[in-house]
Amino acid sequence: MQMQQSLNLSSPQSKPFFSAQITSASSSERTALRINKFFWMLTGLFFVYWIYGFFYCLNLQDWIIENVLVVVCLSIVVLAQKWLRLSDLSYLCIFSFVILHLYGALYAYTHNALGEWMRNTYHLWRNPYDRIVHFGFGLFMAYPFRELLIKKFRVSSRASWLLPIEIAFSFGTIFELIEWGVSVITTKETGETYVATQVDPWDAHKDIALAAAGAAVCMLITYVYNRRRQKRKGFDRSGRNFITGKQS
Repeated sequence: MQMQQSLNLSSPQSKPFFSAQITSASSSERTALRINKFFWMLTGLFFVYWIYGFFYCLNLQDWIIENVLVVVCLSIVVLAQKWLRLSDLSYLCIFSFVILHLYGALYAYTHNALGEWMRNTYHLWRNPYDRIVHFGFGLFMAYPFRELLIKKFRVSSRASWLLPIEIAFSFGTIFELIEWGVSVITTKETGETYVATQVDPWDAHKDIALAAAGAAVCMLITYVYNRRRQKRKGFDRSGRNFITGKQS
């Protein structure tokens, strides 16, 4: 008995690598970036796949061009930590979109393996993977956009549901202009590979619409989840508790 007690004292229970419960936009506290193991796990996975893409991509020049905005945007996310520390769920959303994009860049988008499989299986006239990524941009990035609006700009509840869709639409438009600029300053072959219109004159319009649609789906899912969560806790639509009368 004494030996067992001494073993318990000398062998404290080990802590898990990261908590199973990740923070969300509604969480009151955030884990500091330097000790956020969940964030660093995502960062490690990103770098592993990023390095893999560098060595095994189909078109290195296109891969480098595709990754310029990735490096710039992720650097801003990291450097802005003192200004805004996002939740784990927002980091997961950003990570999901970046991996979706890197998988497209690996095959220069127009030759993406998943897109080719979809084209052959469903008899499509073009590789649809770029459409998936544009929709994924809105779907995954709308949540971090909303968290930014709520936590830093203190927008109203109604605006917090609508503005992320408008932001996704705006960024989608800006990206299409960037694609056009790249096609102008580079060679014809590089421009066609990067823009990936695949002979569709309405490609830019469809991509922008898909980004907005993805954001709308994200906001709808988040809204429904939040409403059900509030009902379980006894809050009405204004955020006032039915029982205590206090505002959430």
